[in-house]
Amino acid sequence: MSKKKQQVKAEEKTENVKKVLKPVLNPVPVGNSEDGPLTAEAEAEPSSFVDTVYQQINSVLGGSNANQFLCLTIPGQALSAEDFKYDYKNNAPKGPVIEANESRLANKLFDPCRMTGSDNGLTLPYQYRTALDMLTPKLNLKVAQAKNQLRQLLMTEYPYDFGDGADKTYTLQEVFFRLYDEYVAESEKWSEIQNKKREDLRKKYPGTNSENNEKYNDAYLEWYETVAESYLNVINEKMSKVISVFTPNDMKILEGILDSGSGAELQEARQTLSNTQKLTPDGGYVYPVKFNPTNWFELLGTSFTPIDLLKSPDVLSMQLQNLSSRRIKLNSRISDISSLIPEDKAVNEAKNKVKEAKEALDQAQSSLITSYGAGIQNLLNTVFDIAPLFAGGAVPGDIIAKLAGGVSLTSGKTIPDLISDINKSMATSFTAQQTYVKESKALADASAAAIETQNMANLKSILLPLKSQLEELDLEIQNIQTQIQLSAASRPAADADGKVVDSDTSENSVAPPSVPEGYTQVVITADASTMDSESSSSSASSVKTSGASFWFCGYHSEKSSSSSSFSSSISQGKTSIQIGMNVAKVGIEREWFNPGVFALTKDMFNVTTSKISPQESYSSITEQRLSDMASTVFPCYPTALVIARDISIKLVSSTSISSEFSESAEKHASSGGGFLFFSGSSSSSSSSSSSGVHATSTDNTVTLKFDTPQIIGYYLEATAADKSTYLDNMSGDSQAGYVTISHFVEEYKKILEEMKKKQIKIEG
Repeated sequence: MSKKKQQVKAEEKTENVKKVLKPVLNPVPVGNSEDGPLTAEAEAEPSSFVDTVYQQINSVLGGSNANQFLCLTIPGQALSAEDFKYDYKNNAPKGPVIEANESRLANKLFDPCRMTGSDNGLTLPYQYRTALDMLTPKLNLKVAQAKNQLRQLLMTEYPYDFGDGADKTYTLQEVFFRLYDEYVAESEKWSEIQNKKREDLRKKYPGTNSENNEKYNDAYLEWYETVAESYLNVINEKMSKVISVFTPNDMKILEGILDSGSGAELQEARQTLSNTQKLTPDGGYVYPVKFNPTNWFELLGTSFTPIDLLKSPDVLSMQLQNLSSRRIKLNSRISDISSLIPEDKAVNEAKNKVKEAKEALDQAQSSLITSYGAGIQNLLNTVFDIAPLFAGGAVPGDIIAKLAGGVSLTSGKTIPDLISDINKSMATSFTAQQTYVKESKALADASAAAIETQNMANLKSILLPLKSQLEELDLEIQNIQTQIQLSAASRPAADADGKVVDSDTSENSVAPPSVPEGYTQVVITADASTMDSESSSSSASSVKTSGASFWFCGYHSEKSSSSSSFSSSISQGKTSIQIGMNVAKVGIEREWFNPGVFALTKDMFNVTTSKISPQESYSSITEQRLSDMASTVFPCYPTALVIARDISIKLVSSTSISSEFSESAEKHASSGGGFLFFSGSSSSSSSSSSSGVHATSTDNTVTLKFDTPQIIGYYLEATAADKSTYLDNMSGDSQAGYVTISHFVEEYKKILEEMKKKQIKIEG
């Protein structure tokens, strides 16, 4: 592409980055039937980068619940499907480990804010119980009076002759339930008689053929017509006696009134919580949860292919540099051990060949080391290892420059000089190094064979582990060499100035390869300069979300070179940040959790001076509401996870990106460091690398791909307004219409005393 065309494309890009790309919506988001198109508010360009991302995610996954809000967690939390996998298809129960993992994931609590750096260390079950224990029911005066009147009615004397000769005084309640029990017993007796008759007739007419069925039904009907009336008359007589005293419906009405009233929910909630908890060996408790959909863990994968996740050739070469250095040292140690082996023809021949190869290598490299200093030794070993991976055996200058980073060159020498001289000596030096590596391996094999033949146990215990390390190291080197070759083949070709320019800078370049079922694809583009702008909801955030350090997920380098180079990249020209990912909302269900209790606090007393939640009834989530929630005991709780996978981040510059920044990003990625909202950690504990993020760079772009699915946020539900009255601050107005527990008890004791007096009078 000509420079003129590049300039035109850059100008087009400048216009495009001023717009926020609408997400491409997948029609079936996970666990959220209320998901809809972007709102007008979400479509409007926000003032800051973090607002752009927040609004785009929330517009895709957020529903219409005015009391719910998205809380992004920075960085995300890496997930592994193996930690949550169970055989749900065959209705197999979750194991205790799975339950514990799910409980830890779903039951953590967060401060009421839109963005946070971590949970607040509290857990939902314990804060829920604390909130329940703060409340005690109010007793409505009219209801209390009515209940006592009904109790007096049920305990009223009711003389009744049951015909059993018992000289006893009964209450209305006792008479009713004795008569009702007689009615029930007679009904059961009749049912037993019918069942016995059916059994007898089935024995007489066995089988299920039509003839026997017809005879069976005819015989049963004939019998029923003969005897049913007499039994039913007895049953009806029993019911008549019941309703002559009190009807069953009337008694149910009384029971409903006596069992009514706000406050019982508190004890039921406490009991349910206690009954559900499961003790763990470490003395804690697990509170089981359910996720919606059930198979959510099957969606914790990646759509990226190994080719998609290849790092830049220069990054891979830097990884290879350490391995090449380790191989040289291992070969040297093995050579030293071989000298301890008594006269052995094969070993001696191998040692001589290694010696000759090392001398040839040293000679080939000596002129370069003399000219540029001993510090380039490791660089040379690496360059000669990767030379055959490139066309013509010429290692690209940018790779050599990366490898030379931090190396002190001899005064007057420059990196371009080094690049030129290395490639000039490539043919001789490469051959010498390959010969040395080959002969060193042969020496290791010959030494191991001689030690085994001569039964030299001491040397065997030393050599074999070193030989094993060397073999593993060779495999690692070969693996990285393969990756370098693939990466170099897929890398854009350098232009006339030797610069590698990424021509694919459209928003589609960060779009995930595919959209799994249940996920929604989101692509976001924003001007990088907006990263310096404070979020419009900065007061509702517990983490810094602006400035260059945010790019590295809050990481601060001692030299702060990454931050300064980032600022430099932005100031040099128009720079955009592109983010592409698949997102899903996974609902959380807890059978032991009843937040509806807190909607009844108006009819409850608070035994503490603290509030469970703000007293004001808000109609939406505002900054003021979040601020008021912060000082309460149980302000909000998680209702859903927000999961992201197939994440790509691309920094695109219309000019060039500083090498310092790209190197910092690649180094940060190789160590598993996070970027923006996303964790760079690997989800697999068995992985050989701690990094789940893969970095590549060109002269005008830095691209990061995350193969780790992760939680990037939670949807939190605001607890209902706490309308309870502080018990010690009851005024006449607040107490109007209610009685205290002591007053209720005293009134009920009066009823009991009155009944006792009547009983004594009757018995006397």
